[in-house]
Amino acid sequence: MQSRLRAPLALAVAACLVPGAIGPASAQSGLSGDERWIVLASRQDPAEAIALARAYRERFEATHVVTSSNGWNAVVAGPVPASDPGALQARLRAEPGLPDDLFVSDGTRFAEPYWTADAPRLERLRFDGDAPLAFEADGLTFLLDAARDDTDLAYPTIDAYEGRRVAFSIAFEDAASFSAGARLTIAPLDPEAPGERQIVTSAFTGGAHCCAVTRIAGRLGARWLVIPGATLDGDTGYGVRDLDGDGVYELVGIDQSFLYAYASYAASFAPIVIERYAGKKIVDLSDDPRFRRAFEDDLAWMDEAVRDEPALWRENGFLAAWAASMARLGRWEEARARVLASFDRSSDWPLTICEAPATADGTCPAGAERPAAFPDVLERHLRERGYIGG
Repeated sequence: MQSRLRAPLALAVAACLVPGAIGPASAQSGLSGDERWIVLASRQDPAEAIALARAYRERFEATHVVTSSNGWNAVVAGPVPASDPGALQARLRAEPGLPDDLFVSDGTRFAEPYWTADAPRLERLRFDGDAPLAFEADGLTFLLDAARDDTDLAYPTIDAYEGRRVAFSIAFEDAASFSAGARLTIAPLDPEAPGERQIVTSAFTGGAHCCAVTRIAGRLGARWLVIPGATLDGDTGYGVRDLDGDGVYELVGIDQSFLYAYASYAASFAPIVIERYAGKKIVDLSDDPRFRRAFEDDLAWMDEAVRDEPALWRENGFLAAWAASMARLGRWEEARARVLASFDRSSDWPLTICEAPATADGTCPAGAERPAAFPDVLERHLRERGYIGG
């Protein structure tokens, strides 16, 4: 996905590697100033390391598991300010319940975290498919592995067990590629299931311009149900965020209908979409006033982008997404004036309006399309997608 589609709110997912995958970037790259990692333990078994990191989660704002240069899995907390690392280390070693051999590190020997818990009741894991990975959470044992289709492309599989019984299985056969990577996020998503957490899983289909396929697993009574989420451009899938601070996490994506609609992929922008898991379905919450701040933040990101690059005001791909965000905030007339004054009249990107109801497959009936100017196509698009009324 091009960088201009990556609104931080929409697609913030922890960057991470998996056991044994020591990359050129170290955990030190995530530190600034006098920040340091607190190294609590080290284990050869990734599952043991994850379990320890989860146990220490109550003591620190964030805990992680990273792969060290010796191949072991380090349990770390932080980063934390450490103007005097020696004094911090001595103080922590003296605290009850913390290891007396913990130490403070600048992370030069660490890869980026592959497991992290950086918010209440939120855990994230990235799996690269090179070797099976097992861990436990919420009474389930998860086994992540790789399979191959009849063309020898790889895809990730996720099996979750309650004791010896399979609770649910997910096979991302529709995301077969040259790797079998997957992302897994465990968080409370359903306001109707207090105390429970659901599992968001995604896999990347591969390719320069494509997609993260998502499945979400949740308990319904005595059984587990897996439902499809959105297939989103890029390799990360949903951002899982508690946008209104109520302890239930929302699913943040982008409105795919803006990609390629007014410009090439590289020149496209897309506004965010906010959804929620509701047991048997995903519901759109983009009109909910509780999330106005999220759309204000998304618009602020676009405003910052155009301040840095004023020529974006003349790019229809940017104008479309910016106007959509303005419309979501009730500022359509203001946005419309800017669109009429700024849009690129010389663009040769083909734009049409359908003058008849769409067919069953969502396409325009033959002969019902006519060429149209960008402002007209955009306004029709925004009305059809619910950004403006009427």
